[in-house]
Amino acid sequence: MTPLRAVPATALALLLLAGCTGPRIVRSDLNALYSSGEFFAAADGRDLRTIIQGNPYGNTPGFEQLVAQIMTGTYVGPRTRFTPTPGPTENRDYFVSVVFNAQPAVNPFDLCDRKTWTTAPAMRPILVRAAFCVAGREASAVTGFLDQSSGPDDPAFINLISHLTIELFPYTPPPLFGRIGGFPD
Repeated sequence: MTPLRAVPATALALLLLAGCTGPRIVRSDLNALYSSGEFFAAADGRDLRTIIQGNPYGNTPGFEQLVAQIMTGTYVGPRTRFTPTPGPTENRDYFVSVVFNAQPAVNPFDLCDRKTWTTAPAMRPILVRAAFCVAGREASAVTGFLDQSSGPDDPAFINLISHLTIELFPYTPPPLFGRIGGFPD
């Protein structure tokens, strides 16, 4: 390879590596239980219980509330308030489970059993797994990570939580004819 051809290849590799330091959602799954209509019915104008486990920044006070505020401030459709301490508007059949740096790693599909997970606060990259749970079963699940972050007010961390929230609650069009499968009986 000539030296001039190596320069663009090297520059491209460096740009790609530089782009890898931001937050990334690496897996997003929807179960047949998930629909935008179901999410609206469960959460519009309501508190949505949000169970947050682990804190990648150690003992940062108010971490759970900060994560819930970021989620609430992210537009996903219904007017819902993600909160670890829901009020009387909560529909108890629905909740969100978020786990940071679970040790050992947890499958997002297992987050709806309300189990307490062991977490590693100082682990990097930050690995977050989340699930939207309907009647104790996973309706949607997301996994994301962030290589570096200075704290919960770091724009990269806020971006990770916002992106995670958007992926956890994607818009899905209603089924044709109002029935799953799209065909009338």
